[in-house]
Amino acid sequence: MSELCRRWLAAPVAFLASALAVVCVVSVADVLPDVGLLVGANERFVGWAGLGVGVGVLTSAASLLLMRRTGAGPSLSTGAAAAVFGLALGHQVVDDLQVGLALVMLGAAVGCLLTGAAGMAFELPGRYRVAVLFAWVAPLVSGWPVLAWVALHDAASDEAQLTVHPSVWALAPVSALIVLWSVVSMLVEPPRVQTEAAAPWETAWSSLAVVLVLGALAVMVAGFEPSIDVVWLRPLVIAVAGLVVVGLAAVVSAIPVVAARIAYVTLLVAGLCVPACVQLMLVVTDAGALRVTAVGAALLAAAGVVGAAVGWRWARTASWAALLLIAGSCAGAWVMPNAMWPMLAATAPFMVAAGAAAAAGVRLGTATPMSLRFCVLTVVGVLLLGATLSIPLGWSLGGAVASSTGDARATGRVFLGLTFAAAVLAAAYIGTLTPRLALSRDREPIRR
Repeated sequence: MSELCRRWLAAPVAFLASALAVVCVVSVADVLPDVGLLVGANERFVGWAGLGVGVGVLTSAASLLLMRRTGAGPSLSTGAAAAVFGLALGHQVVDDLQVGLALVMLGAAVGCLLTGAAGMAFELPGRYRVAVLFAWVAPLVSGWPVLAWVALHDAASDEAQLTVHPSVWALAPVSALIVLWSVVSMLVEPPRVQTEAAAPWETAWSSLAVVLVLGALAVMVAGFEPSIDVVWLRPLVIAVAGLVVVGLAAVVSAIPVVAARIAYVTLLVAGLCVPACVQLMLVVTDAGALRVTAVGAALLAAAGVVGAAVGWRWARTASWAALLLIAGSCAGAWVMPNAMWPMLAATAPFMVAAGAAAAAGVRLGTATPMSLRFCVLTVVGVLLLGATLSIPLGWSLGGAVASSTGDARATGRVFLGLTFAAAVLAAAYIGTLTPRLALSRDREPIRR
């Protein structure tokens, strides 16, 4: 009976764990209204955010290494506990120590929850595994407009907050269900997928981990030194962001599997670019004469889920077609309207394309156990790094993003332009790999 419940609850638990991880990500819409208050509470909060990225990457890597013996249960339980404390600490920030502790706990929560939710696939057979992986990716593409809407419509306060704090009536049962499933999984001890270490994958793993950790360290160095002159800080931020992107792009040469290369490239674009673009669209529109409604945010979230279903079904085609649609949507959304329905008309295709790209990447990247582990570390790293770099990069390229709607629109156009370029280049690269994917024999399914 316990084994049957564990299997049937796996997909809902994976969805809730992924959604809770998305809530724990400190995103653009969370920080923009409270940048001044955060600087007043702790002028080194960007450095602490870099430390949170490093903690999230390290906890994800450690969970993946231990999962063969321990399963997904310990990672999920640890992530749920870290999320509860991190969200509580990040709700009403009053001093510098609270900022640091909140960002570290939130980074650990994201790393453990996303890794544990995806790692559930190693303990499940057939259709349960597919359901878990789709439930894992759905909140990663559909949660950003909802979070932006909640953050923008949250009651004004004299104290800063790092993230949206869910009601205790929602947070408590979600955390309890995640921990309960983890306990049952550890008690049942199901057979798990066994993987053999391979030198090419070890090289790819180490390369990705080094780039992510060095990126987090670079953010920490710049963020923990508030005395840097603005004349030097802007080019420093641009240089750090550029080096991180170049390093992440260079990792693709170390990936030994063609399908995993395609998955990695699509996940890079989706993780680094999509959250900031979507949330800045809502920030600009919500400042107009008519604010964005809950229905509008829900429609965008639904568009992301629909795109994820399409990308999951036709992964090979969606891996490059969705990126081209992202580029076209960026061009169409360039005006960044301040009315809701024009914004929805411009952003909904973007959400569909983003969902299709992310789901196609996850589908192609989970063909083998080693590629699944690489895919999970990629998602954790690029989400945390992308969210952390978006604020300083927007400030460096577009101006003071928190000062006015015009600045937010200018920053949004910068991100849309960068996303357009990244999507076109990624689609062109995937186009060169697609013929090799059809001939490759390295796309073996996960076996128990």
